[in-house]
Amino acid sequence: MILGYDKGASAVKLVAIDGDTVLLEKCVVGSVPGTEALLSDFLTENGIGEEQISLIGTTGVGAENCRFGRFTAKVRIIPEIEATGAGGLWLSGLDESVIVSIGTGTAIILAKNGRFTHIGGSGVGSGTLRGLAKKMFGITDLRAFFALAEKGDRLTVDITIGDLFSGTDTLPLNLTASNLAKASEGATEADWARALVNTVMEVSGSHAALACRGFGVTNVVITGGISQTAAAKAVYDNFSRLYQLNYSIPGHSGYATAIGAARRAGYGI
Repeated sequence: MILGYDKGASAVKLVAIDGDTVLLEKCVVGSVPGTEALLSDFLTENGIGEEQISLIGTTGVGAENCRFGRFTAKVRIIPEIEATGAGGLWLSGLDESVIVSIGTGTAIILAKNGRFTHIGGSGVGSGTLRGLAKKMFGITDLRAFFALAEKGDRLTVDITIGDLFSGTDTLPLNLTASNLAKASEGATEADWARALVNTVMEVSGSHAALACRGFGVTNVVITGGISQTAAAKAVYDNFSRLYQLNYSIPGHSGYATAIGAARRAGYGI
């Protein structure tokens, strides 16, 4: 069994894999205990003996500064770009793709010809939503914010092509012309929450489309915790039609970087 440990800016994610099977997943948001204590808790919670762990692939922000204590001899540090790219490719079953990792911010990685290259990104991500949720709604739990967003209608907040003219063959009526610009007086908090979520996803998805055009790739794999929401599926299904690209959200997409770290550590792929 191989563990993957992804130290993000606002969360730590742990996975256990065995060959081609993802066995276990765990996400700790906010205040995180020491690395060794967190690993011990993970093993205890799942009835795993230390002797069952062959390797630990660790990656993420400051991963090289983590202290693994008695686990140190089993640790392999994997560059985050490699971990995200490898995880995204393996989960999607693709040979090449643009991998979008929507974490606290967003990173965009080109996975092509056996190489993983960081080609851009933005400061817009789930961290953006966390800040806006706290300031605008007093919500500090991102899961509660997404639950609110699921009840909303972004069309009371966003200006769409249909609000401006009758559309064209390439511009559907529901395509966003300007995020958050309509701001109807009757828009509810849920409507605003949905529009904010949509904005983050559209920014990331549009950047990915430009990357595909620039590097001759037709696949986009969306990863990160935000990718596992119903809103993400709706946005990226629409983007597939709009851009004539293959946007996909594979199973375990929220843990892609941790999974990639484990696979690179244990199998070199």
